[in-house]
Amino acid sequence: MRAPSSPRRQAGLTLVELMVALAVGLLVVLAAGVLLQQARESYEDIDDASRVNETGRLVLDHLQQALRQAGHLPWEDLRQPPALAAGLRGVDDSRQAELHDPATGQFGGSTGDGLHHSDLLMLGLFGAAPASRAQVGNCSGAPAPTGPLEESARHWMIYYIAAGSSGEPELRCRYQGRHGVWTSDAIARGVEAMQLRYAIDSDSDGAPDQWRDASDMSAAQWSQVVLVQIALLVRGERQRPRDVVSPRRYELLAAPPPTPPGWTVDAAPGEDRRRAVFRATVLLRNLRSPGAGP
Repeated sequence: MRAPSSPRRQAGLTLVELMVALAVGLLVVLAAGVLLQQARESYEDIDDASRVNETGRLVLDHLQQALRQAGHLPWEDLRQPPALAAGLRGVDDSRQAELHDPATGQFGGSTGDGLHHSDLLMLGLFGAAPASRAQVGNCSGAPAPTGPLEESARHWMIYYIAAGSSGEPELRCRYQGRHGVWTSDAIARGVEAMQLRYAIDSDSDGAPDQWRDASDMSAAQWSQVVLVQIALLVRGERQRPRDVVSPRRYELLAAPPPTPPGWTVDAAPGEDRRRAVFRATVLLRNLRSPGAGP
Protein backbone atom coordinates (compact mmCIF):
# COMPACT_ATOMS: atom_id res chain seq x y z
CA MET A 1 0.00 0.00 0.00
CA ARG A 2 1.44 3.43 -1.05
CA ALA A 3 1.87 6.11 1.57
CA PRO A 4 -0.02 9.31 0.85
CA SER A 5 2.17 11.87 -0.89
CA SER A 6 2.61 15.27 0.72
CA PRO A 7 2.16 18.41 -1.40
CA ARG A 8 5.33 19.59 -3.08
CA ARG A 9 6.87 22.70 -1.61
CA GLN A 10 7.63 25.75 -3.77
CA ALA A 11 11.31 25.64 -4.41
CA GLY A 12 11.57 28.91 -6.40
CA LEU A 13 10.27 30.86 -9.38
CA THR A 14 10.35 29.81 -12.93
CA LEU A 15 12.08 32.01 -15.46
CA VAL A 16 8.74 33.09 -16.91
CA GLU A 17 7.36 34.05 -13.51
CA LEU A 18 10.51 36.01 -12.71
CA MET A 19 10.35 37.94 -15.99
CA VAL A 20 6.67 38.75 -15.46
CA ALA A 21 7.39 40.02 -11.94
CA LEU A 22 10.26 42.18 -13.19
CA ALA A 23 8.11 43.61 -15.98
CA VAL A 24 5.31 44.50 -13.55
CA GLY A 25 7.81 46.12 -11.18
CA LEU A 26 9.35 48.16 -13.97
CA LEU A 27 5.91 49.33 -15.09
CA VAL A 28 5.10 50.46 -11.55
CA VAL A 29 8.40 52.33 -11.26
CA LEU A 30 7.89 53.92 -14.69
CA ALA A 31 4.35 55.02 -13.82
CA ALA A 32 5.56 56.48 -10.54
CA GLY A 33 8.36 58.33 -12.35
CA VAL A 34 5.93 59.78 -14.91
CA LEU A 35 3.56 60.94 -12.17
CA LEU A 36 6.45 62.49 -10.24
CA GLN A 37 7.68 64.34 -13.34
CA GLN A 38 4.18 65.62 -14.12
CA ALA A 39 3.74 66.77 -10.54
CA ARG A 40 7.09 68.53 -10.66
CA GLU A 41 6.30 70.30 -13.94
CA SER A 42 2.89 71.31 -12.62
CA TYR A 43 4.45 72.71 -9.44
CA GLU A 44 7.11 74.62 -11.38
CA ASP A 45 4.49 76.03 -13.75
CA ILE A 46 2.32 77.19 -10.84
CA ASP A 47 5.37 78.68 -9.12
CA ASP A 48 6.35 80.49 -12.33
CA ALA A 49 2.83 81.87 -12.75
CA SER A 50 2.83 83.09 -9.14
CA ARG A 51 6.22 84.72 -9.66
CA VAL A 52 5.01 86.56 -12.78
CA ASN A 53 1.85 87.80 -11.05
CA GLU A 54 3.72 88.86 -7.93
CA THR A 55 6.38 90.70 -9.94
CA GLY A 56 3.77 92.56 -11.98
CA ARG A 57 1.76 93.54 -8.92
CA LEU A 58 4.78 94.70 -6.90
CA VAL A 59 6.25 96.70 -9.79
CA LEU A 60 2.93 98.44 -10.44
CA ASP A 61 2.61 99.30 -6.74
CA HIS A 62 6.17 100.63 -6.69
CA LEU A 63 5.71 102.81 -9.77
CA GLN A 64 2.34 104.13 -8.59
CA GLN A 65 3.82 105.18 -5.27
CA ALA A 66 6.80 106.80 -6.98
CA LEU A 67 4.55 108.70 -9.40
CA ARG A 68 2.38 110.01 -6.57
CA GLN A 69 5.53 111.45 -4.97
CA ALA A 70 6.63 113.22 -8.16
CA GLY A 71 6.92 116.95 -7.58
CA HIS A 72 6.67 116.65 -3.79
CA LEU A 73 7.52 119.77 -1.80
CA PRO A 74 7.87 120.12 2.01
CA TRP A 75 4.72 122.23 2.30
CA GLU A 76 5.00 122.41 6.09
CA ASP A 77 7.98 124.76 5.78
CA LEU A 78 6.70 126.80 2.84
CA ARG A 79 5.14 130.22 2.89
CA GLN A 80 5.37 130.73 -0.85
CA PRO A 81 5.85 127.83 -3.31
CA PRO A 82 9.02 128.25 -5.37
CA ALA A 83 8.87 128.51 -9.13
CA LEU A 84 10.18 125.12 -10.22
CA ALA A 85 9.88 123.00 -13.32
CA ALA A 86 7.65 119.94 -13.24
CA GLY A 87 9.02 116.96 -11.36
CA LEU A 88 8.11 114.62 -14.21
CA ARG A 89 9.73 113.88 -17.54
CA GLY A 90 9.53 110.94 -19.92
CA VAL A 91 11.42 109.70 -22.95
CA ASP A 92 10.06 107.28 -25.55
CA ASP A 93 12.06 104.25 -26.67
CA SER A 94 15.23 104.62 -24.61
CA ARG A 95 17.32 102.82 -21.99
CA GLN A 96 20.27 105.23 -21.79
CA ALA A 97 19.56 106.56 -18.31
CA GLU A 98 23.11 107.82 -17.90
CA LEU A 99 22.54 110.38 -20.68
CA HIS A 100 20.13 112.31 -18.44
CA ASP A 101 21.02 114.59 -15.54
CA PRO A 102 17.76 116.31 -14.59
CA ALA A 103 19.36 118.17 -11.67
CA THR A 104 21.33 120.22 -14.19
CA GLY A 105 18.47 120.47 -16.68
CA GLN A 106 19.95 117.83 -18.98
CA PHE A 107 16.97 115.98 -20.44
CA GLY A 108 18.04 113.90 -23.40
CA GLY A 109 15.79 112.65 -26.18
CA SER A 110 14.92 109.23 -27.46
CA THR A 111 17.90 107.04 -28.36
CA GLY A 112 15.78 104.46 -30.20
CA ASP A 113 17.35 101.55 -28.32
CA GLY A 114 14.72 100.81 -25.68
CA LEU A 115 14.25 97.11 -24.97
CA HIS A 116 11.08 96.30 -26.96
CA HIS A 117 10.88 100.11 -27.49
CA SER A 118 10.40 100.59 -23.73
CA ASP A 119 10.04 104.10 -22.36
CA LEU A 120 12.10 105.90 -19.72
CA LEU A 121 10.55 107.76 -16.77
CA MET A 122 12.13 110.55 -14.69
CA LEU A 123 10.64 111.70 -11.38
CA GLY A 124 11.87 114.64 -9.30
CA LEU A 125 10.98 115.47 -5.69
CA PHE A 126 12.14 117.03 -2.46
CA GLY A 127 12.34 115.07 0.77
CA ALA A 128 9.89 115.57 3.61
CA ALA A 129 10.57 118.11 6.33
CA PRO A 130 12.17 116.67 9.51
CA ALA A 131 9.00 117.21 11.57
CA SER A 132 6.66 115.96 8.85
CA ARG A 133 4.63 112.76 9.04
CA ALA A 134 5.04 112.29 5.31
CA GLN A 135 7.25 109.47 4.09
CA VAL A 136 9.03 110.36 0.88
CA GLY A 137 11.64 107.91 -0.34
CA ASN A 138 13.76 107.14 -3.34
CA CYS A 139 13.62 103.91 -5.34
CA SER A 140 16.05 102.18 -2.97
CA GLY A 141 13.62 102.63 -0.09
CA ALA A 142 15.77 105.19 1.73
CA PRO A 143 14.28 108.58 2.67
CA ALA A 144 14.73 111.18 -0.04
CA PRO A 145 17.27 113.82 0.99
CA THR A 146 16.18 117.31 1.94
CA GLY A 147 17.89 120.46 0.78
CA PRO A 148 17.31 123.96 -0.50
CA LEU A 149 14.27 124.26 -2.75
CA GLU A 150 16.28 124.75 -5.91
CA GLU A 151 16.38 122.79 -9.13
CA SER A 152 19.96 121.71 -8.50
CA ALA A 153 19.00 120.23 -5.10
CA ARG A 154 15.96 118.28 -6.27
CA HIS A 155 16.21 114.50 -5.94
CA TRP A 156 15.60 112.58 -9.18
CA MET A 157 14.88 108.95 -10.01
CA ILE A 158 15.08 107.47 -13.51
CA TYR A 159 13.21 104.24 -14.30
CA TYR A 160 14.08 102.21 -17.39
CA ILE A 161 14.22 98.65 -18.76
CA ALA A 162 17.60 97.03 -19.45
CA ALA A 163 19.26 93.62 -19.42
CA GLY A 164 20.84 92.59 -16.12
CA SER A 165 24.15 90.84 -15.59
CA SER A 166 22.51 87.47 -16.33
CA GLY A 167 21.01 88.73 -19.58
CA GLU A 168 17.47 88.74 -18.17
CA PRO A 169 15.49 91.97 -18.68
CA GLU A 170 14.70 93.94 -15.54
CA LEU A 171 13.27 97.21 -14.36
CA ARG A 172 16.10 99.39 -13.11
CA CYS A 173 16.24 102.70 -11.31
CA ARG A 174 19.03 105.26 -11.47
CA TYR A 175 18.95 107.68 -8.57
CA GLN A 176 21.10 110.12 -6.65
CA GLY A 177 22.60 108.57 -3.56
CA ARG A 178 24.70 110.23 -0.93
CA HIS A 179 26.51 113.41 -1.95
CA GLY A 180 24.57 113.45 -5.24
CA VAL A 181 26.39 110.43 -6.72
CA TRP A 182 24.27 108.56 -9.26
CA THR A 183 23.62 104.87 -8.54
CA SER A 184 21.71 102.25 -10.53
CA ASP A 185 19.82 99.37 -8.88
CA ALA A 186 17.57 96.59 -10.14
CA ILE A 187 13.95 96.86 -9.00
CA ALA A 188 12.48 93.66 -10.46
CA ARG A 189 13.71 90.88 -12.72
CA GLY A 190 11.64 89.69 -15.65
CA VAL A 191 10.12 93.04 -16.66
CA GLU A 192 10.85 93.19 -20.37
CA ALA A 193 8.72 96.11 -21.57
CA MET A 194 7.29 99.35 -20.15
CA GLN A 195 5.07 101.79 -22.00
CA LEU A 196 3.81 105.12 -20.66
CA ARG A 197 1.17 107.64 -21.72
CA TYR A 198 0.41 111.00 -20.18
CA ALA A 199 -2.94 112.80 -19.84
CA ILE A 200 -2.71 116.58 -19.67
CA ASP A 201 -5.19 119.17 -18.46
CA SER A 202 -4.51 121.92 -20.98
CA ASP A 203 -7.38 124.22 -19.95
CA SER A 204 -6.95 123.94 -16.15
CA ASP A 205 -10.49 122.72 -15.56
CA GLY A 206 -9.35 119.81 -13.42
CA ALA A 207 -10.11 117.14 -16.03
CA PRO A 208 -7.71 115.50 -18.50
CA ASP A 209 -8.46 116.38 -22.11
CA GLN A 210 -5.53 114.93 -24.10
CA TRP A 211 -3.50 111.72 -23.99
CA ARG A 212 0.05 112.07 -25.29
CA ASP A 213 3.31 110.21 -25.67
CA ALA A 214 6.48 111.71 -24.23
CA SER A 215 7.71 112.59 -27.73
CA ASP A 216 4.60 114.75 -28.26
CA MET A 217 5.05 116.77 -25.06
CA SER A 218 6.54 120.24 -24.84
CA ALA A 219 8.55 121.32 -21.79
CA ALA A 220 5.65 123.42 -20.49
CA GLN A 221 3.12 120.59 -20.80
CA TRP A 222 4.85 118.35 -18.26
CA SER A 223 3.44 120.50 -15.44
CA GLN A 224 -0.05 119.94 -16.91
CA VAL A 225 0.06 116.14 -16.58
CA VAL A 226 -2.69 114.83 -14.29
CA LEU A 227 -2.73 111.12 -15.18
CA VAL A 228 -0.08 108.60 -16.19
CA GLN A 229 -0.97 105.28 -17.77
CA ILE A 230 1.51 102.44 -17.16
CA ALA A 231 1.69 99.17 -19.10
CA LEU A 232 4.21 96.45 -18.24
CA LEU A 233 5.07 93.12 -19.83
CA VAL A 234 6.47 90.60 -17.34
CA ARG A 235 7.84 87.19 -18.29
CA GLY A 236 8.62 84.05 -16.32
CA GLU A 237 11.95 82.31 -15.92
CA ARG A 238 11.20 78.85 -17.35
CA GLN A 239 10.20 77.48 -20.70
CA ARG A 240 6.63 76.22 -20.68
CA PRO A 241 5.78 72.57 -21.52
CA ARG A 242 5.62 71.80 -25.21
CA ASP A 243 1.92 70.96 -25.03
CA VAL A 244 1.09 74.42 -23.63
CA VAL A 245 0.67 77.06 -26.31
CA SER A 246 1.39 80.64 -25.21
CA PRO A 247 0.26 83.77 -27.05
CA ARG A 248 2.86 85.11 -29.44
CA ARG A 249 1.76 88.76 -29.40
CA TYR A 250 1.05 90.92 -26.36
CA GLU A 251 -0.79 94.24 -26.52
CA LEU A 252 0.41 96.68 -23.89
CA LEU A 253 -1.65 99.69 -24.94
CA ALA A 254 -4.60 99.82 -27.30
CA ALA A 255 -4.42 102.14 -30.28
CA PRO A 256 -5.98 102.38 -33.74
CA PRO A 257 -3.67 101.42 -36.62
CA PRO A 258 -0.90 102.22 -37.19
CA THR A 259 0.14 101.01 -33.73
CA PRO A 260 3.11 102.94 -32.29
CA PRO A 261 6.30 100.88 -31.81
CA GLY A 262 6.40 99.10 -28.49
CA TRP A 263 2.66 99.10 -27.85
CA THR A 264 2.62 95.46 -28.99
CA VAL A 265 5.41 92.98 -28.24
CA ASP A 266 6.05 89.75 -30.13
CA ALA A 267 7.68 86.80 -28.37
CA ALA A 268 10.99 85.67 -29.84
CA PRO A 269 10.82 82.64 -32.19
CA GLY A 270 11.57 79.38 -30.41
CA GLU A 271 11.16 80.96 -26.98
CA ASP A 272 8.04 80.01 -25.03
CA ARG A 273 7.80 81.58 -21.58
CA ARG A 274 4.81 82.62 -19.56
CA ARG A 275 4.05 86.31 -19.99
CA ALA A 276 1.43 88.69 -18.65
CA VAL A 277 0.53 92.35 -19.20
CA PHE A 278 -0.13 94.61 -16.21
CA ARG A 279 -1.71 98.06 -16.48
CA ALA A 280 -2.54 100.91 -14.13
CA THR A 281 -3.54 104.56 -14.35
CA VAL A 282 -2.11 106.89 -11.72
CA LEU A 283 -3.55 110.21 -10.57
CA LEU A 284 -0.75 112.68 -9.88
CA ARG A 285 -0.93 114.81 -6.76
CA ASN A 286 1.93 117.28 -6.74
CA LEU A 287 2.70 118.57 -10.23
CA ARG A 288 0.09 121.31 -10.11
CA SER A 289 1.18 124.02 -7.72
CA PRO A 290 0.87 127.81 -7.66
CA GLY A 291 4.58 128.18 -8.21
CA ALA A 292 5.01 125.61 -10.94
CA GLY A 293 7.08 126.72 -13.85
CA PRO A 294 7.76 125.15 -17.26
